[in-house]
Amino acid sequence: MLAPTPDVRSLYETDRDPAPFIPFIQAVGRGEKLKRDLSYEESVEALRQIVEQTCSPAQAGAFLITQRVKGEAVDEVRGFTALLRAETITQIRPRIEGLLDLAVPYDGKVRSAQLAPAIAVILAEAGLPVVLHGDEGVPTKEGIGPGPVLRELGIADDLEPEDVQSMVEAVGVGYLSAARFAPQWHALLPLRRQFGLRTVLNSVEKLLNPANAPYQVSGFFHGNYIGRLRAVQTGIERSFIIQGEEGSVEMAVGRKSHVFAEDEANDLVLDPDALGHTERVRVSGPEDAVGHAALNAAVLEAADCDATEQACLTAGVILHLFDLARDVPDGIGRARKILSSGAARTRLQRVASASRA
Repeated sequence: MLAPTPDVRSLYETDRDPAPFIPFIQAVGRGEKLKRDLSYEESVEALRQIVEQTCSPAQAGAFLITQRVKGEAVDEVRGFTALLRAETITQIRPRIEGLLDLAVPYDGKVRSAQLAPAIAVILAEAGLPVVLHGDEGVPTKEGIGPGPVLRELGIADDLEPEDVQSMVEAVGVGYLSAARFAPQWHALLPLRRQFGLRTVLNSVEKLLNPANAPYQVSGFFHGNYIGRLRAVQTGIERSFIIQGEEGSVEMAVGRKSHVFAEDEANDLVLDPDALGHTERVRVSGPEDAVGHAALNAAVLEAADCDATEQACLTAGVILHLFDLARDVPDGIGRARKILSSGAARTRLQRVASASRA
């Protein structure tokens, strides 16, 4: 006699209709001869269903991982970015000239120093206001982003978007937390943590440009992937990609760093020997946000250390890219002068005060 069938409820049961999302999985996940890139319109709809959670978590995971294996196409990244900017995030429009979207990886740093806050303060003091944006606990690294560092420096990192806009207009620096300006995006973190792999979402979040800045500098790492991203940058007037430390914007002293423009003819390759940098210098990342904040504070106090040199190099290059310095050495000199004069330290204090106003 057969034993009774066990009454086991599947954890994979869902009341979501799988049919609308299946074609997207089939498109990117079929065999080598049948797989294809999604069109722009298909990409918009696919990510809409993921963000609105009308597809199941299993479907979202299958799509994102198979798309990673296939390789993200330009129209896919463009469609994803357009959907998020148009329907998902709260955008701000600070009434200030020459705003820079400093787009660093949301999954943060684990091996090297997170110096974006100090760089932002230097740039603002030099006449280039900056908006940073990010989240916490983003896979795969779940490292230290700008938000926790700013918090340890006494700057509020959880302001509502309209308050960040006022802050940028007042002191030239602001930070937008995804939990505030992109709550639907932030809500995808538990799903993303289950993959153990980076997906296209790690790239798209850097392209959100939530402040509609005319200028953008983003950080990526893999050169062959960067080539595809030239066409999808979201600075309204001018955008650059820096192949920096851990895929962020910080450029290592002594390293031959590559800055990618929208047009390859305008790329910039730094020759360390020409800058007097004869040895590669790595600035290791502390274990926690407190340590990263201490490094940023040291930079803004003009401490004689490797972190200061890296911040000045990065800020100097960015000032040159946006015509606020004649060349890279001039930009580095401007950054050093801002630090040595105490102006950066004063700017930091103003930013902290404005965030608590």
